[in-house]
Amino acid sequence: MARRFSQRYGHVKVDDVMQLNSISEEARIAIWNCLYIAFFNNSNFIDRNRGVARNIWVYYFNKAADKIPAYSDEYGYQGSLLTIIKSWIADSDWHKVYDLIEYLLDITGDIRNFKLDQYLNSVFKKFNLGYTIINGFVTPITSEEEVKSIQDAIDNSPQASSLHFVRALELMTDREQPDYRNSIKESISAIESICKKIAGDDKGTLGDCLKVVENQSHIHPAMKRAFMQLYGYTSDQGGIRHALSEDSVTPTLEDARFMLITCSAFNNYLLAKIGS
Repeated sequence: MARRFSQRYGHVKVDDVMQLNSISEEARIAIWNCLYIAFFNNSNFIDRNRGVARNIWVYYFNKAADKIPAYSDEYGYQGSLLTIIKSWIADSDWHKVYDLIEYLLDITGDIRNFKLDQYLNSVFKKFNLGYTIINGFVTPITSEEEVKSIQDAIDNSPQASSLHFVRALELMTDREQPDYRNSIKESISAIESICKKIAGDDKGTLGDCLKVVENQSHIHPAMKRAFMQLYGYTSDQGGIRHALSEDSVTPTLEDARFMLITCSAFNNYLLAKIGS
């Protein structure tokens, strides 16, 4: 999407152009409109959308089950379920809006041929929200290539490797207690897992398995050395793969994001080489 005049000529704040720790009023309206049109007011989901709204009232808002408001008709002082959900999106802290979105994605994920994440991602992109939904998680990654790399690694890898990538993503995107250290561990563990699978050695070290992969002409020796150096970083820097010490360095979001993207790309490369 082309940048608007105000963006091109500097008449808006940087935070408004790429929203990382906020959601503008315009974007909140667009998120609600997306949810309302795609799901809550969609005649294809009659009964299911009402059930989801009641689920949000009882299990997400933690409100009394015997006091569930009407779905869309306004009765009493508290308004309808849809009005309450709309108000939550309009007025809550920015991170709570994303929490609700993840909850909605979780409880609607079994609906066949319904891709709520795709609708919402188009809104995120249009309004310059600094996040993309990947595998049900609102993730601080916006590059289409990086998003595709991570999603491909989750979708196409053997189960053990895929689960490590899912866990790395989950730990990195936890907005209340992000765990970047263990996210990095999970990313590198995904590579250990895929290399063990290729080498046919469940007990081998990453170095041993990469040597086998190299000998099978799947990777260039320089690439193997480069990844072993990256593996060495996780072993040495800040106690990431070992016990913490007094001089341990705390990993950052940028560290965890780099490792997740890099490991997913290397994982996909190995899968492509095996299939070639």
